[in-house]
Amino acid sequence: MAHKTLVYISISITLLVALASLMPINQQITVSVRFFDKGVHVFMYFLLSFSWLKTLNKGRYNINYVYKILLLIILYGIIIEVLQEVLTVNRHGDLKDVIANILGTVLAGVVYKQISKKN
Repeated sequence: MAHKTLVYISISITLLVALASLMPINQQITVSVRFFDKGVHVFMYFLLSFSWLKTLNKGRYNINYVYKILLLIILYGIIIEVLQEVLTVNRHGDLKDVIANILGTVLAGVVYKQISKKN
């Protein structure tokens, strides 16, 4: 896949995560599966992290570079949670969401490392 395409994909995922996290939600929505919301957070941040790792690392595996990318994504997730608390009316920042975001980010780092070892 062309690097330019990866950049567009990563930027799009980043914007979609922000939009999904900051747009108003209907309080009538209920999900009967326990912790479904946290699973969504893990999945979103896995995709976000993996896409940026593929985009910025360009196929090589440099542990220091990977740590910096993952740290920036973790900070992004924390900022989004703070913005939820400050900017939105019916959304609230949640420490459990931050933990789920970090879990998704770390999982992406582990998967990326395993894939990079094979190449």
